[in-house]
Amino acid sequence: MFSSLLIERAAERLGLKIKLEPSIISGCYIDSRACGSNSLFFAFKGERVDGHSFVPELLKRSVICVGTEDFKDRKYIKVPDTAEFMAALARERRNKFNGLVLCVTGSSGKTSTRQLVVSMLKELKLRVHATSGNLNNHLGMPLVILNMPLYCEALVLEIGMNHAGELKHLVEIAQPGFGVITNIGTAHIGNFGSQAELAQAKLEIFNFSDAVAVADVSDPYISKWVSENEGKREIVKYSKAELEELAKEYSELPDFMVENLLTAKSIVSAAAGRLPDLQKSIDGCELPAMRGEVRIVGKRLFVVDCYNANPASMQKSIDNFLRRYTSDNVFILGSMFELGEFSGEMHRRILDNLISAGVKSPVFLIGSEFEKVKADYANQKNISFFNDISEAARHLPSEGNFLLKGSRGNRLETIFSLPEVKE
Repeated sequence: MFSSLLIERAAERLGLKIKLEPSIISGCYIDSRACGSNSLFFAFKGERVDGHSFVPELLKRSVICVGTEDFKDRKYIKVPDTAEFMAALARERRNKFNGLVLCVTGSSGKTSTRQLVVSMLKELKLRVHATSGNLNNHLGMPLVILNMPLYCEALVLEIGMNHAGELKHLVEIAQPGFGVITNIGTAHIGNFGSQAELAQAKLEIFNFSDAVAVADVSDPYISKWVSENEGKREIVKYSKAELEELAKEYSELPDFMVENLLTAKSIVSAAAGRLPDLQKSIDGCELPAMRGEVRIVGKRLFVVDCYNANPASMQKSIDNFLRRYTSDNVFILGSMFELGEFSGEMHRRILDNLISAGVKSPVFLIGSEFEKVKADYANQKNISFFNDISEAARHLPSEGNFLLKGSRGNRLETIFSLPEVKE
């Protein structure tokens, strides 16, 4: 929520002169269906839908619209680039905010860490606004900032990236007061020449902001950055060496959630100067679906962790599953995407680790990336390859504990609508 004056100011910074009737903007959207009176709509040309086609009707409903095409209406703002204007407006809104701004990025665990941070800050009685769903990119994050309520005291932003330069763009909009990297794994490594290059892209959260760097010094890339920047800026250090004690205290949590808890408590402590009751924060944490939830269907127990996957998160899920369920295990693993030339190596590593761990239980592998390494595992009788989850579902055991893990593109969650498994 903000005044129309902010829109005029953002336009002026981009060299545009506009004049709007004084009003309070109730919300900002790229989905025309969400728009109400006095809201702001950003029109984008998509592959299948052109947002400009909704503009005439929205203007009749007193919605201010921003786009690149011509419409003659005092509530329409023509700009050279809609995304650029959105970013400029989000910067203006951020500049007006004087509360805490915490940014979370990393190869995996971003969303769970973000939600733990939100829960902790709420437990400290702060009024919090945060990223929801997957609004963590160049369009989503500005919308989160623009929809921040006036009464907010803490803004928690999850920021994601696929390529170098993306975090730089986002942190320059967000201007975080505190930033943290959950980990530097191999997610999206196919867009980089090496993990070192990927690490440099993650470190943009520190290199292109004045944020207090909440730094995991047990990560070699982050540790190197700390040694090069110590004394030049404020850095708060923590280490995965603390995990063992934390795991003992919160033994009911999966290992990866203990890691997320450590990261969350580190940035909250740095930002707020104190910590809430962690157990209450865990109990109050709202995690999105498909991130380790347990579903029971007949005699089958499914651990549903298929919101997304990369090599590090998949290995952590497998390790935790093996510790928690020691018998009647079944693995349903979907291909991992965006690994580029490293794909074969990363998928083989997952399977080699399963074999090394002595896993003899059924392993169902789904999708094109696993299919590429099929010939290497022809002698492994417990490992089967399938094109999609519907094909695999016809061969599942009728009972047992099932781990469902893979990238979103596999649509593993659709297993629950198939007649072989339907709830």
